[in-house]
Amino acid sequence: MNAYDIIIQPWLTEKSMDARSSEQRLEFIVRRSASKQEIAEAVKTIFEVEVAKVNVRNTKHGKHASVKLAEGYDAEDAAMRLGAF
Repeated sequence: MNAYDIIIQPWLTEKSMDARSSEQRLEFIVRRSASKQEIAEAVKTIFEVEVAKVNVRNTKHGKHASVKLAEGYDAEDAAMRLGAF
């Protein structure tokens, strides 16, 4: 499956922006059928980073994925590629 088919859109809230800088996390709305492994591979492919951990939960907005980047990778740089300052 194409990485862009798995990740639907970034999840940008005040809380997710704080997590991006303090916890090295990026948050996305993803395809409901996507597994944690598929989400990790999609983030790795799109942003050229290593993923340490993926947490998911289902919300009324869709399947929400919180992706923690591996040590040595900067979530701020990855977000800049998104255009999410």
